[in-house]
Amino acid sequence: MQSIDKARATGLARFTSLVYLYTGLGVAFWTVAANAIARNTSLSYAIMNMMSGHALIFSLVTIAVAFAFINMANRFAATSYPMTFISYVLFLLTMSVFGVPVFYMYSAQSIVQSLAVTSVIFIVSAGIGFFTKKDLTSWNRTLLIGLISIIVVSFLNIVIFHSTVAALLVNIAVIIVFLFYIAFDSQNIKRIYANAQGSENLGAIALVASISLVMDFINIFLSILSIFGDSN
Repeated sequence: MQSIDKARATGLARFTSLVYLYTGLGVAFWTVAANAIARNTSLSYAIMNMMSGHALIFSLVTIAVAFAFINMANRFAATSYPMTFISYVLFLLTMSVFGVPVFYMYSAQSIVQSLAVTSVIFIVSAGIGFFTKKDLTSWNRTLLIGLISIIVVSFLNIVIFHSTVAALLVNIAVIIVFLFYIAFDSQNIKRIYANAQGSENLGAIALVASISLVMDFINIFLSILSIFGDSN
């Protein structure tokens, strides 16, 4: 019995390490991809023109495409690591368009500082979520309501109010909500591993498990940069 528990603990530790490794690599790839697109003047200007001229439609279409790739990754996770990996990379490439304006609006110092602050926040929140003995599944509904509220307020501000104060409050709310999401998603790693034990595709499952954490990181990073960055 003791040896079984030890094997489970070792398996969970390896799986968790893999999830966080993929998360770190995913964030790094997203940053590099956004920077590479930003350096391509014609492509980046086209993206930013669409963002400024049709912000809502562009955002909805981009998010829809990103979620289509997430759905593909989920479907392939049980059968094919290569296809899961391709879907994951396509998801990151799609999401990287939201990072393109960052490299025009903010200095390299602000970007690096925001990445560093976000990393510290991420590590602390992930540690709390993973090691706490409290069941965080009850947070799911509250966090979903918070996320929907942010989306609605953002939509109203883009279409009607155009308020910098509202934008600031939205960014603060994003940081708070996704801080809790990091803790929630970190604890969820244990549940994912428990359901996946015995699977031959733990690598692909770990890849999919990292998607939520990558999105948590990106949302907090963009909000911190928006609030504290030296915007041009």
